[in-house]
Amino acid sequence: MGHSGLPPARPLGRNDPVSEPHAFCRRGESPPADTVTTHQVHGSAVLYVAGTPPVPAAEQGDALITDQPGVAVGVRTADCQPLLLSARNGAVVAAVHAGWRGTVEGITTATVDVFRRRFGVQPEEIDALLGPSIRPCCYEVGPEVADQVRTRFPRFADRVIGTFRSGRPTLDVATLNRLQLEAAGVRSIHDQGGCTHCGTGYESYRRDGDAAGRMVAWIRCATTP
Repeated sequence: MGHSGLPPARPLGRNDPVSEPHAFCRRGESPPADTVTTHQVHGSAVLYVAGTPPVPAAEQGDALITDQPGVAVGVRTADCQPLLLSARNGAVVAAVHAGWRGTVEGITTATVDVFRRRFGVQPEEIDALLGPSIRPCCYEVGPEVADQVRTRFPRFADRVIGTFRSGRPTLDVATLNRLQLEAAGVRSIHDQGGCTHCGTGYESYRRDGDAAGRMVAWIRCATTP
């Protein structure tokens, strides 16, 4: 499936983990024109999308979830971790923007909880896909960030905090989100990999600063579950 005449954005096929049309767009690629996004604030708010008009400006959050047939939801990233979640039958889908702050606040766990509480979709019925993000090979953080991770996730800290060549800490945001998904009961988790900072074809705020664009990760709700 191509987007706006650009090269395919590599959506997975029907036999892949997230079975509904979706993609992690790369530099120069665009999501479908009807993709719903919102103003992201690096928090843990999960917004419900009832239709295709844009989310009102007053509503800010870092995850969009919908059960509306044919509606596509998306998040913008340029180093932060994008995640796409889908009920096994595609009847409920979500796009999640997980920067380190949102990750520490539990945005991924909060989204899984909305699947369960609002829609009756149990964690074991969810497929999760992690897209390209800045990886620990390039993600040097301050000791205050590492301390927050250790405080919030003491049992995961040794698996996600490393040491950069400068001697400062590194943070593996992708793995921290995967571990939270597993702790929440999600079993079908797939990581497409790719480091936005040192890989090719990605936007990276850490590398390019204000000159960096944004990439959209999007997923469309099934029309016939």
